Amino acid sequence: MSTPALPQAGHSTSDDHMAISRRFAAHAMDELSRGNRRQASEKVWGAAAHALKAVGIQRGWHHRTHLIVKDIGFHLARELGRPDLRNHVIKADSMHQNFYENEADDDIILDAIIDVGEFVDKLAEVSASPPMPFTVETGADQRRLGRFLGLPADELPELGTRSPAGFSRAAPGQYTQPQ
Repeated sequence: MSTPALPQAGHSTSDDHMAISRRFAAHAMDELSRGNRRQASEKVWGAAAHALKAVGIQRGWHHRTHLIVKDIGFHLARELGRPDLRNHVIKADSMHQNFYENEADDDIILDAIIDVGEFVDKLAEVSASPPMPFTVETGADQRRLGRFLGLPADELPELGTRSPAGFSRAAPGQYTQPQ
């Protein structure tokens, strides 16, 4: 099996995380073919998580917890008007759970492996593109943004707050509060 090499220890660039993501996606199929459903499941989650971390780094967001990694995926689904991205995150997270519970059969895991390959490709496109404008519309948006922007609860963006750059800390003109 030929997979991308791992980056050197201590590196955490967007490209490094995308390489790790592709490596885990390839390893998931190998693990399943050897009958190791738990490891295949965890590789699916790892592939998705590292692709999401790649976008997080590209945008200057916190990305070091399981919840925040999922937040990144849910935010991207809203920002880009792509509910399929949310579905990919949910499916990958179910594989992380399967690592512990061992409830999914080979067909479900194979479906998740195929799905995560598509998800990684989509996120590679997202990480290579500038963020889209975003308006905070719900309390969930506020809390999610607060977590990956590292904001205290009393500094969350108000409903109606707009960002021309998807609340990316890597882009100028962070956001404007509603009038």
